[in-house]
Amino acid sequence: MKRQAKPIELRLILGAGAVFLLFAGSILLKNQKRSSPLESQLPMFIESLKQRNYPASQITIEKTLPPGSNYQRYLVFYHSDNLKIYGYLTVPASVKPPKGFPAILLLHGYVNPQNYSPLEDYAASQDGLARAGFVTFKPDFRGHGQSEGQALSSPFAESYLIDALNALSALKIHPAVDPERIGLWGHSNGGAIALRVLVISKDIKAAVIWAGVVGTYQDLLETYRPRVPWLPLVNDTVFLQQHGLPSTNPLFWNKLDIYPYLKEITTPVQLHHGLADEEVPPEFSIHLKNELESLGKPVEFYPYPGANHNFTGPAFNLALRRSVDFFKKHL
Repeated sequence: MKRQAKPIELRLILGAGAVFLLFAGSILLKNQKRSSPLESQLPMFIESLKQRNYPASQITIEKTLPPGSNYQRYLVFYHSDNLKIYGYLTVPASVKPPKGFPAILLLHGYVNPQNYSPLEDYAASQDGLARAGFVTFKPDFRGHGQSEGQALSSPFAESYLIDALNALSALKIHPAVDPERIGLWGHSNGGAIALRVLVISKDIKAAVIWAGVVGTYQDLLETYRPRVPWLPLVNDTVFLQQHGLPSTNPLFWNKLDIYPYLKEITTPVQLHHGLADEEVPPEFSIHLKNELESLGKPVEFYPYPGANHNFTGPAFNLALRRSVDFFKKHL
């Protein structure tokens, strides 16, 4: 017959067991932290970005520029992460509607910060939208033009996205703008940022993306890697060594990737891509279009045979006209 433990022995056994469990738990916790360093805290995770605040600051005029054909032009600044971020603002010269003008936030793609020109880069795109009667605002992401902060080209950094979301908050409170009629236009890397804005904010009523870096991270880092010559893998070697590739560590990359969150998008999206684009594979836009369609989301896709990454030639005017019509329909 098995001997029953006496009360004092039982307390000793339970006490020893509790100590063992606490010790074992601490070891497991340390091992868990060692195996997944900072993974639950990365600011670029979509959930982290959704939980952030994006406070509105006033768009302040730094300089009044010569007017456009039917709009006023201003060099302005706002604040993002305590940084002074400059931008280019246009306001229609016509009488303001009772609730304000519809507005479009333009997100520029990657341009070498040393060569970036705030008033020249994307001037034709912004002019076309401004002449159509929209307020337009193109922020110069941190480190570009006169904007404070460090320019980052890594596809794993959240800095430019934060600048874009803070610009959206600033645009919403501008006295010329109807906050219920704001659209989003993005090119190249600006398209990647725009797609994330659509998930994080519900304030965008229509989005247009030209030649966007809108594939999955697996598209970017693996499937089409030989066709993405600009990808700064040298700067991200440590990151990739730490977390692996999307195919080998999908649980981690799904926290970064926008595709698992596409179901949350309610905004109509229009995609444009030149089929001769040698910088961003057209398959990125095709993949996004197919995924949005499979989710029942409103999406349009326009391919441009022979057009390059910047839509040089007749494709530019056609894409711009389609973009203006799309914004007029939805804003």
